[in-house]
Amino acid sequence: MRYNSALILLLVVISIAVSPAASLVQIACWNDSSSSNHNQPRRSFLQKSVGALLTSGASSTVLVGASSILVSKSPPAHAATTESPTGIITQTVKVTPVAHTFVSSTPSSNGNKASLIKPLRENDATRYFTNAKVVHLFYDGDADQAMQTAKDILQLTVQRKAGQGPGVTPGKVHLLVNGLEDESTYSNIPGLELLKSPSLKFALTNLPVGDVVFLPPKKSNGTIINGMLVEQSALTSGLEVGGTKSGGVISCLINGPKEPESIAVLDGGYTTSTILWYGP
Repeated sequence: MRYNSALILLLVVISIAVSPAASLVQIACWNDSSSSNHNQPRRSFLQKSVGALLTSGASSTVLVGASSILVSKSPPAHAATTESPTGIITQTVKVTPVAHTFVSSTPSSNGNKASLIKPLRENDATRYFTNAKVVHLFYDGDADQAMQTAKDILQLTVQRKAGQGPGVTPGKVHLLVNGLEDESTYSNIPGLELLKSPSLKFALTNLPVGDVVFLPPKKSNGTIINGMLVEQSALTSGLEVGGTKSGGVISCLINGPKEPESIAVLDGGYTTSTILWYGP
């Protein structure tokens, strides 16, 4: 008989009891969840297929595609990040008076899940803002404390833009004040331009190339919702998400979860904010 090689599937018949099934779910998620959105369908297939073992009784049969052979692979014993069976990657952040600004990254293509959130000097954190085109500000915890930290971030970014230096894109710093109840909260920051515009997209069309627009602090709704807002801003403005290149859309999470709580570095294909900034 002839078979189309593109359709050949390796049928792995695994007869197991309920207890081993739970381990199999973890193995499937560990090996398949490190990739991004384009692997989501395969991840869902594995989770649903293997998950059926948990409810089918003493034994079941699992059919797994040749490209998804399950190989036991445990996370490093002392990894800085942890991954749940649902594919959410979390990490704890230790904040000190010296280490209070951090930068996040995504898992590398080779599956390396070493520390994805690393300390970053405050001066380097503001450089990310000076090179972005749009910066979303999200916050957790007390609103008043977050607003004060947001003002500090804006002032430091204005100063960094004015002083320029290596790796800094020259230009002005704007705050989109549409909908703010009290604009005077930010009016006393020297050099900050308060911007009123029908929309972010419209505002960007009238700004010089090197200028950056901050959006007022908004209560964080978690990694997924925050990520969707950043993504939507990029789509409607014709920009890219991320801080690896200048002129993109990034976000900063103010006073987010810290040790002993953990933060979702990767959840649902979305990563946490590029910059994590903890105030006093």
